[in-house]
Amino acid sequence: MALTTLGNTAFGTSSVVSAAIKDNAVIYNKLDANTAHVDRNQSFSVAQRGSISDQGVKAAGTVTLNLNTANYYSFTVNGNITLANPTNTTAGQAGALFMTANGSYTTSFGSHWRFPTGTAPTMSTSAGKVDRIDYVVQSANTIHAVATIDLLGTA
Repeated sequence: MALTTLGNTAFGTSSVVSAAIKDNAVIYNKLDANTAHVDRNQSFSVAQRGSISDQGVKAAGTVTLNLNTANYYSFTVNGNITLANPTNTTAGQAGALFMTANGSYTTSFGSHWRFPTGTAPTMSTSAGKVDRIDYVVQSANTIHAVATIDLLGTA
């Protein structure tokens, strides 16, 4: 039988069935009170902010947002677009889209976008108007959304 030495102790390698680490045997840097944790409930004493991800100008075609990249998005609509079902949706994620109209174009929505009364909104069609869509992901295929049309009151 082969022997393994650990410190001053020798033991047979075939006799080791499982290993355990003794409590307090591993030293690690503890996270301080100013660190957000993912494994416990927390109360925040200051505002939590996310940046707005500028998606640029969207010409005619399909716009697919990747929800792993941000919670807030902005883009300019410069053609008829379809806001497709986003990728990487996670239940509980929430955010907003800021859409600036650049002319008389239409916006349609993928099947995961759910609006009040089951009807997608008609977005602004006059150049310079800004609309906002607030959203909350309920499940992988359901995004509750509410639109505020002409957000800046530029009518």
